[in-house]
Amino acid sequence: MNILRPFLILPQFIEQPTWGGDYIPNLKNWKHKMTNPTAKIGQSYELSGESKLITQITNSDDSNFSPALAQDPNTVSLADLIAAGSEQVLGKKIADKDDRMPLLIKLNQAKGNSFQLHLKPGQAHPRWKPKPESWYFLEDGYISCGVNTQADMHKYKETCQEIEKFMHALSLQISSGAKPVNYARQEAENFIISKDPWKFVNLHHVKKYDLIDLSAGGIHHSWEEKINEYPRGNIIFEVQLDVKDEFCTIRSFDQGKIKDDGTLREIHIEDYFHFLDTNPQNNDISMLTRKKQGSSLVKTPYYTIDIFENFEDVDDQTNDSFVHLYVRDGGADIQSGNTLINVSKGHSCLIPAGVQKYKIHAKTMDTALLKTYIS
Repeated sequence: MNILRPFLILPQFIEQPTWGGDYIPNLKNWKHKMTNPTAKIGQSYELSGESKLITQITNSDDSNFSPALAQDPNTVSLADLIAAGSEQVLGKKIADKDDRMPLLIKLNQAKGNSFQLHLKPGQAHPRWKPKPESWYFLEDGYISCGVNTQADMHKYKETCQEIEKFMHALSLQISSGAKPVNYARQEAENFIISKDPWKFVNLHHVKKYDLIDLSAGGIHHSWEEKINEYPRGNIIFEVQLDVKDEFCTIRSFDQGKIKDDGTLREIHIEDYFHFLDTNPQNNDISMLTRKKQGSSLVKTPYYTIDIFENFEDVDDQTNDSFVHLYVRDGGADIQSGNTLINVSKGHSCLIPAGVQKYKIHAKTMDTALLKTYIS
């Protein structure tokens, strides 16, 4: 198989019943092809270690993209591609560290997420690992970001402990059959509103195309709900190191969520407050918001995100790193050697590092692409 060519990426839809929706399937023009068109899709993995790459389709129109392609012989797993030539796919400097895809890139339709943080890179813990991440907003959104530096952190911790104690009591009542889950959820909502944990954090309206960089870690963050203003929640293109949630996400409060069987997600109040960075400067969202500089949206030690916009043709290079291209608007032809693929709005492609040189042709005047790579 020729691995030195661009590949369309088959997105992996992730259902999130408590905060998903239909924005992502509609964006990709997939909803009418889904097995369950009413499913709430919270995420689409645009690149991961489990990605499947499309090696051949009858033509480049989106009508050929369907979930059935996941079992189609005209796909290859990224893992198999890496096994066939890790340096050619990932790039030598990346493959020398680990023969796997180090990034997870995804689209999110999210709201009501837990209060959480990640370890700072360089910090050591028996369980927790850092997970640098950055959010690029595709629509206006609403988040909590950073703690209110005027708030009493001791009182904040007590509030989280009181909520967690109340939630566990409700969970036991549901599992014993003493209380219906819907009634318990309403009780949880009323109790949490009375405790108002949001007063301890900074709440922000975020504008479309803002980029929030959380790669430094240690900062409180959450996707919030404001249904009247943002009924779809937060629509985000997210880039992060690929670390499993149970090893990186430290939660202080889970927005009162209760599963149908009465169980709760794990909360880590002691660790949250141990690793929480309360430095006022680091909790200022203006310090975490990145402004475009030339073609660069954000550059971290772990990944770089650039943008192509207002262009017709671009000759680009991989520079010893795989390249992920996501079409934010319009559509683009991506060509390397004799291989040309069309990537339409909402879709992604992978350029293996060994391709070295490739060309991007904008198919419409408003075409815009996000380019992610490791520099």
